[in-house]
Amino acid sequence: MHQIQPLAFDPASLNGFSAKLISSHHENNYGGAVRRLHAIRAELAQVDWGSAPGYKINGLKREELIAANSAFLHEIYFATLGTGGALKPGGLSVALARDFGSFERWRDEFRALGKALAGGSGWVVCSWSTQDDRLVNHWSADHAHLLGGAIPLIALDMYEHAYHIDFGADASSYVDRFLLNIDWDKANVRYAVAVAHATAHLAAPSDELLANLDKFLLLDVRRAGAYEASKSGIPGATWRDPEKVAEWSTSLPQKPVVVYCVYGHEVGQSTAAILCAKGIDARFLAGGIHEWVAAGRPVETR
Repeated sequence: MHQIQPLAFDPASLNGFSAKLISSHHENNYGGAVRRLHAIRAELAQVDWGSAPGYKINGLKREELIAANSAFLHEIYFATLGTGGALKPGGLSVALARDFGSFERWRDEFRALGKALAGGSGWVVCSWSTQDDRLVNHWSADHAHLLGGAIPLIALDMYEHAYHIDFGADASSYVDRFLLNIDWDKANVRYAVAVAHATAHLAAPSDELLANLDKFLLLDVRRAGAYEASKSGIPGATWRDPEKVAEWSTSLPQKPVVVYCVYGHEVGQSTAAILCAKGIDARFLAGGIHEWVAAGRPVETR
């Protein structure tokens, strides 16, 4: 049975949200969804699938989906909240700039989606789409309209229970306050896990690359700040800005590609996935240049 997840922060520690609002939301709305899910699944366990009428099966499975998604989205919502602050340079900052043009443009779109739901109900979700190999913001209603093949990373609850205690009908101020309380470190971790799961099959071991350097087009896709701070690279590699992969991917020669970033995590992984989606034979260097250097592989000074 799915268990209620405790809050990972003090309800009184958020900026502009009362402990009363957060505790009520967690205990009554999220907790209620989990308890409802338990009850529905207990009833499903007793169904005679050979004789149960279709309306009963449809009703129970519909309610199971709604309760389960309500529970899971609430868990992401509470996991999204925390210390606030700025998004640090890294995998998620690169992805937001790459997929939306800038962090600010992502924020403005996410905020606008939330405010468009004011007076109604539903969710705004930022997800990693395994179909599009990019981050997307999408709308969800009734806990049942999620994007197929997408992994939610940030979730904003726009049902009135999420804000009425503190904000009354002022949903717009609630959305603004939510954005100030996003725990970006945890969001970055969720992004890294989602991308790693989706791209594990694209990993290229360093031994394989070293033995076949002449067969690959080697691209250094470290984010601009990391590349500029470094004084070395793998011999034969050309740097390409991972935030602008849509621009330079159209002019690559017909040759298998291996990309590398610092540690072989989400920047290299997501870049390889995007190139593959464009029909390019691409992989990422497992462990990145960090493990390459640690293993005593050749490097050249830039």
